[in-house]
Amino acid sequence: MMRLNLLPWRERQRRSMLRRFQWMLLGSAILALCCVMLIDQLARQRAQQQATSNASHQSALALLGKQLEQHTDVRADHDATQAQVAALARLRADQGVLPALLADVEAALPAGLQLTELTLAHGRLHVTGVAASGAVVAQFMRDLERSAVLQGLALKHVKHLPSGDEFVLTARVSAFWS
Repeated sequence: MMRLNLLPWRERQRRSMLRRFQWMLLGSAILALCCVMLIDQLARQRAQQQATSNASHQSALALLGKQLEQHTDVRADHDATQAQVAALARLRADQGVLPALLADVEAALPAGLQLTELTLAHGRLHVTGVAASGAVVAQFMRDLERSAVLQGLALKHVKHLPSGDEFVLTARVSAFWS
């Protein structure tokens, strides 16, 4: 029988497979390197887009911040104006209180009574005067109690003098500014 030597053929086959494996390994490495570079490039591009987007958002936020400051200033001015309008409305509402108060005091003055001092402070009225008798003071107090402007009328003291009775009355003025 004839014997064939297959060693050289197997050796060539083995080298050929080794070369093919090396080329495939080299191709895989190059392909993997290309994939990594592509992914890196996409990641850098995405990061750049994100930075651009963040910069535009920051500029929009800065613009909104300026508008918010202006809005806050306008709101503060509006609140101050509203407070002034409310104060003016209170003053306008209280505008008739002083003439009404003086008219009520004048209408309540009986004969034989003389006012020496009339003080209005912090919504409180202090009346000092001299009367011919205690009955005149009582009549004056009854007439003042009918006033729509005065509340809580109180006689603080009466002092008997040779010229008459000196008295001090206090009352709270309703709807008066403070």
